[in-house]
Amino acid sequence: MSDFLSFDTFITPKIIRIVFVLGLLLIALVALIRVILGIWELSILGIIVPLIGACIIGLLWRIYCELILVFFDMRDKLADLASRPRT
Repeated sequence: MSDFLSFDTFITPKIIRIVFVLGLLLIALVALIRVILGIWELSILGIIVPLIGACIIGLLWRIYCELILVFFDMRDKLADLASRPRT
């Protein structure tokens, strides 16, 4: 509990993994709805474009989440370097 109150450990790296999965589920759900609407309208573009878009958005979502994790990893590495004794 003291680590939590003193900000020695961050909860964001743990939460970002959950947010990533929830985001992927939301992207998949929206793509599925768009594909169903495309099938209902009998439009080939209404089927292909949402699938390609979901892949691209999923990739961008992954990159964004990884960038957040990289920033927290950099903070941990800098804290390790700062705690080392100088020679």
